Amino acid sequence: MTAQRFDTDQILQAIRDSWCAQTCGDPAGWSADNPSWQQCDVSAFVAWEHLGGDLVLGKVFLDGAETEHHYWNRVDGRDIDLTRAQFVDGQEVREIDVVTDASLREHADSIRPELLDRIAIMRDRVAARLGAEGRS
Repeated sequence: MTAQRFDTDQILQAIRDSWCAQTCGDPAGWSADNPSWQQCDVSAFVAWEHLGGDLVLGKVFLDGAETEHHYWNRVDGRDIDLTRAQFVDGQEVREIDVVTDASLREHADSIRPELLDRIAIMRDRVAARLGAEGRS
């Protein structure tokens, strides 16, 4: 049996279609009105698994104060930010770093179990969507 290949747009759409409260970093604050809310880490990680490239990390500022962090992907020199639309209050993303494979391995033990659980849920939801698409 050969593995089904999907193009970038199919993978990114499967990730978007997989957003839900269970994959959100703030499940109580998640809504269909702002589905990308707090989905950046799981979305970027699963996109990275499928597309390769780099994970990119920035700090989010609102009114000059750092409020959170934000992840997205850089593939073949192109930034892919699936969850940028979550920022509706004038937030700015800056102080950008590329997360390397080495740094992920170095910090693997410090990744929050809650985040690992959300990544697993996202991974399963995306696989189910891609599997359904592959059968169409």
